[in-house]
Amino acid sequence: MQADPDGDPVSTLDLRPFPALRFNPAIVPDLGEVTSPPYDVMDRTMIADLLEENPHNIVRLILPRLVNEPLEVDDPYVAAARRLSRWRERGFLVPDQQPVLYVYEYGDAVDRVCGVVGALALHDLADRVVLPHEDVIPEIVADRLAMMESSQANLEPILLLYDGQRAASETMATIRRSTPDIDVQAGDGTVHRVWKVSNDLTIDRLRKAIAPHQALIADGHHRYATYLQVQAHHRSAGDGAGPWDRGLALLIDQSEFPMRLDAIHRSIAELDLGSLSVPAGFDVGPARRLDTRRPAVPDRPRRVVLTDGTLVRALDLPAVCTGEDSTDIETVHERLLPAWGVSEDRIGYHHMVRQAVHRAVQEAGVAVLLHPSTAAQVMAAARAGRILPRKSTSFGPKPRMGLIMRSFVDEVDSVSSPRPT
Repeated sequence: MQADPDGDPVSTLDLRPFPALRFNPAIVPDLGEVTSPPYDVMDRTMIADLLEENPHNIVRLILPRLVNEPLEVDDPYVAAARRLSRWRERGFLVPDQQPVLYVYEYGDAVDRVCGVVGALALHDLADRVVLPHEDVIPEIVADRLAMMESSQANLEPILLLYDGQRAASETMATIRRSTPDIDVQAGDGTVHRVWKVSNDLTIDRLRKAIAPHQALIADGHHRYATYLQVQAHHRSAGDGAGPWDRGLALLIDQSEFPMRLDAIHRSIAELDLGSLSVPAGFDVGPARRLDTRRPAVPDRPRRVVLTDGTLVRALDLPAVCTGEDSTDIETVHERLLPAWGVSEDRIGYHHMVRQAVHRAVQEAGVAVLLHPSTAAQVMAAARAGRILPRKSTSFGPKPRMGLIMRSFVDEVDSVSSPRPT
């Protein structure tokens, strides 16, 4: 927590109410049909399936370059921005009438979490208020920038975790005992409930519980980097303060709602499994046939699995490589990939084992299947200022895109004015 010269606490995580842009339930009764998983876990097949279910799915706005249909203009994001305007004109999308915070509970058959969605004041990463733990890929930031600049909107919230010591637990529980404003079961079996919080006292309690903490970017490094670029663009244009000084964010108190971590696997093009050598201290097992029905994954930390789609080998990592709190993914990227002469352009990133193995087969290479890091490891790395390799973690369960959006055109001076804390 920071303090002013008089010793009074100063807010660090400044979350403000805003009027969400949402699908109109009067026209779109099943919101599960028009929402989607986050953009970075979808492929063309998933997108096609979503659009077959409902042509107004949010993927047409957030991933138009992957939608298999003719575009009215060459720039897919300009086309998506025009579509966004038409959907507003036709009443498919409508803004809420007043700025509020949103309590969002969601989960799958294994986990259920709950957090608060609002417009978060942007901090330079050097401020150590919003903590990254992964590097970003410039091409992906450019892609998200094209989407945000064209739409003048935050269509996908970033996901932030903080350790609030359950300070908002009672307030959140009271809100969740009421009838939700949105109650959706998506096609993938996940459940999503949203409550609008308009009472000023309740809003202030939530904001105060969140304010004095650091927050880890669990999902949305590229989007947060894009938020900062959008802000910088408006400042350089002399636009002054505005909605671009904030970004759409979902904040979850990890002390009350711990999230699970899944690994993001690698595929490496043009690599021969049989000829791989490993540095001293690494222990590689014998090759055996791969069971294609259930590709082997690491059964414990400090072990990775290598496969070319036919053979599989287990590789045990030294207990300590780059430090006592090092993660498996750091060891792979700092020790193994350089030893194999692997450059960044040969690496693919995959949330699912089958995708990694399929790509390895396609590219005559090797899939590197990883054991996930722990939340404690990731937070320790972030607080120490370490940046893990790109696409190192996947926190779950995933929020649903399209339930709560934020359009700059819906925000006026009264929305952005500070509420007392």
